[in-house]
Amino acid sequence: MSARFALPWICLAVWPVHSAHGQISSLGARQRAADGGASEPVPLDGSVTKTNATYEQHSWISTAAPRPRVYRIHDLLTIIVRQQRSFEVEADLKTQKKWDIKSQLDAFFKPVDGGLGAAEFRRGKPNIDYSWDNKLDSKGDTSREDRLTTRITVQIIDVKPNGLMVLEGRGRIQHDDEVSTITITGTCRKEDVTADNTVLSTQIADLEIAICNEGALRAAATRGWIPKIIDWLKPF
Repeated sequence: MSARFALPWICLAVWPVHSAHGQISSLGARQRAADGGASEPVPLDGSVTKTNATYEQHSWISTAAPRPRVYRIHDLLTIIVRQQRSFEVEADLKTQKKWDIKSQLDAFFKPVDGGLGAAEFRRGKPNIDYSWDNKLDSKGDTSREDRLTTRITVQIIDVKPNGLMVLEGRGRIQHDDEVSTITITGTCRKEDVTADNTVLSTQIADLEIAICNEGALRAAATRGWIPKIIDWLKPF
């Protein structure tokens, strides 16, 4: 009795799966036939492509593709500034100049009776004997390393026809009498902006960072106008 009733239950369990599979396959074939059997290319403007309707309707893991974010003028982005610069310069200059000038005046003229006549040198002939020797040995060695790490929120001031965004931002920090102002400008692509609305400074074209410090510390480290004039003239 148990073996006689086992077969119908197995058939009933298998038949709905086969029917559903055939139904889904037929709907997929109709959709592919309607689409021409070819997948649509990804558009350059970032719009969402058309997907299989049957897959979206019957699949448990199907999710709609996220639409790309549209950036407009006056939107805000955060730039992660990570700039590091290191360079070394070494110079060696050697110059030598030597002059040796000797001259003697054998004859000269003088007024005589309304005319010109030869002059006699009673105390000897005038002469010049000049010698000059100049040597210069100059050496210079410069080593510098700059590192800047910060975050600054900038504003989109323009969006180009090709999608490039022009950024500009300014920040100001004041601590007692010390004031630091940082200004940053550049151009970036919308594809480089991450999900948390940030972009690295290394991915920004035409990057310009200007840092201006004011206060007592800046004044103490600034040279006076006399040393600047001496360095400009370079007398030695």
